[in-house]
Amino acid sequence: MNSPFPVSSIVTRRAALLAAGAGAAVTLSACAQSVHPLSKSSESASESASASESASSSASASASSSASASSSASASSNKSYKGPLKFDNYEKNGTYVPATETEKAKNVPKPLPPEHMNDRSPEGIYEFTGFWLASINYLMLTGDSEPLKKADPADVYVKQFNEYVQLYQDYGGWTYGADTLMEMSLLADLPRQSTKNPNQYTWSANLTFNQDLKAHVDGSAPHKIAKSEGGRTYVGVEYKNGVWVMLTGHEDEASASASSASA
Repeated sequence: MNSPFPVSSIVTRRAALLAAGAGAAVTLSACAQSVHPLSKSSESASESASASESASSSASASASSSASASSSASASSNKSYKGPLKFDNYEKNGTYVPATETEKAKNVPKPLPPEHMNDRSPEGIYEFTGFWLASINYLMLTGDSEPLKKADPADVYVKQFNEYVQLYQDYGGWTYGADTLMEMSLLADLPRQSTKNPNQYTWSANLTFNQDLKAHVDGSAPHKIAKSEGGRTYVGVEYKNGVWVMLTGHEDEASASASSASA
């Protein structure tokens, strides 16, 4: 999930310094690379050798790369998912009241796992990605990471966003000014299978950061969270043990480290 633009350009570390600068900063900079999955855009030709290899394999994979790819996509091969990523599977309790500079949001709709989220199909990848993104946006408005844990059983992204959980639970803060931090639009009809790992798929997309979302902490001036409007990226997922997993872009590095340690 490497970003097609510098991490520092995505969010500002001044997105609400907790307790007048004494605590952890509420920021997306720690997870910015994770927000942009698996590989950089193919235009980023000046990347390091390892990043270029990952980007090349992701970008060059075709829908007809193997019989496995065809069988995985057969259920929805004639359907196009291109366009804004949509998700509408929420638990609603009462009328939603958006947050303001003086009050937290109330009755925020809670994302629920879609029925086909774990299907090994384009529909499964689509529903999983929608739930994953909705869970992050929900966490930003509530400080509640419970839905994200269902989309991220290894807690990779839960840990990346823990500072926002702390913002709500430990510092009495919240975010306001927008209903979402991130929105995504898919740029291809269907995902593509990796040429290196038949269980991995990428989907070209455009990720947009809402410029109106701010963080509030008592005793501190409000700070805008997103510093970049977003850009071209790839969603990277892997099918493991019957469920989809959102990749981080560092899987090859972890594998290489493990191999070196065992040598």
